Amino acid sequence: MSRIGIASLKQLFHSKSGSRSLIVVLIFLIFGIGVSILGIRAQVAEQPVMPVTGEIKSDADIAPLVFKAAYFSLDRELNNSVIGWVPNDLMISPTSWFDNKKNLQRGIIFATRGVINVYTTHFARSGSGEEINKHLLKAQTSSFPYAEDVWMFASSESRYKEGIQSINSYLEDVENGKAVFNVKTDDLYTLIDTLESLIEMPQSRLKTGVDSHFEADDAIYFAKGVCLVVRDVLNTVTLAYPELMNRGGEQNVAVALETLDTIASFNPLYVFAGGNKNGDSMLPNQVQALASKLDITANRLRDIKLALDK
Repeated sequence: MSRIGIASLKQLFHSKSGSRSLIVVLIFLIFGIGVSILGIRAQVAEQPVMPVTGEIKSDADIAPLVFKAAYFSLDRELNNSVIGWVPNDLMISPTSWFDNKKNLQRGIIFATRGVINVYTTHFARSGSGEEINKHLLKAQTSSFPYAEDVWMFASSESRYKEGIQSINSYLEDVENGKAVFNVKTDDLYTLIDTLESLIEMPQSRLKTGVDSHFEADDAIYFAKGVCLVVRDVLNTVTLAYPELMNRGGEQNVAVALETLDTIASFNPLYVFAGGNKNGDSMLPNQVQALASKLDITANRLRDIKLALDK
């Protein structure tokens, strides 16, 4: 900067009007940063469970509820999130540094893939030898397995939206009698087993794979993303199939859903990994706290599964 420019700034700063202007600018700057932080936090704050409205009378009512529960959280991130899909944002984009949102979305697509695999191979066929609906097959094998960090040509967002549309096309086929929706107790057992496995993946990472505060939030928000999908699916399935609650135990289902609600509401100002190797044992250990919640959920799902197997 030239001497003239520096002198002008000094003169502006020492003048009363200049001081007021600088104060105003600083106030707006601080306000803008504060609003931005609140906005970012709101993007990973508590998310409501998928609403289930209307009376459930037949498979025609159940099919759209069950399948939409699998992609409800994903659809929200794609279409109702202010900052959109973050994992594929370039480093030059400010949103690429929103690591909590990024890992939340990674957890959501991870769990969505697992649930759709079960639905496609078990809920949408009368038997193992029956051909899979072409729309579901496309969603399962092409759309949802697509990497979450692709930003050009066929972007991650476009593939995931394509997958949701494919599921809706399958549901139209079910409504018109052109596709199968057939759920047996064995299929429900397989679904609960899958939900348990989905929980165990982030649970294991929280227990053994977090070495510092900086890694803690990545693991925690990934786990939260997984739990959002598991909660939507478990809540919807138990409403659609009351016998699951009766056979699996009403208390098991209630505790599992209550614990998933607690995880869904987790959104601290800062994530601590106190006592985890490089963490500080004097600070709270939110990693282990969340891991214990996942333990409770996995154990309750295991009890439901074992009850269904009797």
